[in-house]
Amino acid sequence: MIAINENIQVVQDLYAAFGRGDVPTLLELLAEDVDWFFNGRSQDIPYAGRWQGQEEMMDFFRIVGETCDVLSFGPNEVVALGEHILSLGHERVRVRATGREFETDWAHLFTVQNGQVVRLREFYDTAVMAQAFLTN
Repeated sequence: MIAINENIQVVQDLYAAFGRGDVPTLLELLAEDVDWFFNGRSQDIPYAGRWQGQEEMMDFFRIVGETCDVLSFGPNEVVALGEHILSLGHERVRVRATGREFETDWAHLFTVQNGQVVRLREFYDTAVMAQAFLTN
């Protein structure tokens, strides 16, 4: 039971660091070879796709920061499933290049081992996101 609580804490700490824009803490919470997948097409959403390892994660967070203003973001429900943590949440974001906003619910499925995220799968309403990024 303690490991499950620790895994939830890792995920909560990751969200808190993201909210602060605290990249060093984000990287501490990610395994060196983290496998992060944001479901979607990179031609529609600049940070969609697979990101592997901490160096690529630095690029991921840089791209998110350069392209979006996160107006609200957070989990509504976090469920422990052993080493897996399922988080259901919502966000509202303004795309800097277009000025358009989108809102979407999301699901994040984390795998946490030894106090670090080793795997994440992110699922969003990518159609509404892609529309906000559309420049023509």
